[in-house]
Amino acid sequence: MTPSLKVYKTNDYAEIPQFATQGSACFDLKACFTPNTKVKTYNPWNKEVEVPVKNYGGKLGIQVHPGYRVMMPTGLIFDIEPDHVLKVYARSGTALKKGLMLANGVGVVDSDFIHETHVLLYNTSDGPITITQGDRIAQAMLERTNYYIFEEISEAPTQKTDREGGFGSTGE
Repeated sequence: MTPSLKVYKTNDYAEIPQFATQGSACFDLKACFTPNTKVKTYNPWNKEVEVPVKNYGGKLGIQVHPGYRVMMPTGLIFDIEPDHVLKVYARSGTALKKGLMLANGVGVVDSDFIHETHVLLYNTSDGPITITQGDRIAQAMLERTNYYIFEEISEAPTQKTDREGGFGSTGE
């Protein structure tokens, strides 16, 4: 039996995710804009800037300026089962062609998070990037979580292999 991931659309502009191919490990998350709203961004000096949603060639969207971070709305709330996590990753094409990266490296949506999922994007390019309704902005994967307890020990760990040194000690 194929597992399911329940998803709630917060508005009619949101799109239920799909896998692009039968071999896709992740599904795409798309930008979702509603008329007469603003999107929260942060400039390079960490000042919050509300960017109004505008019409770009017949589609709702925003521009993300160089060095800015944006909380990109998806219009989706995921109902994640206990013992699972939704991990959000950058799309390689978006990173390569537009210079948009995930500001937090990998996004983590916990099973007890019940609000709209946003994708934290960062514009690494030297020009503004326009993102419009339905643009694929990230990819995500549902994974099982592994829970464990933390056990304090009274002595530092000892050498287990022939490894010497710290960062970069196994080669370049």
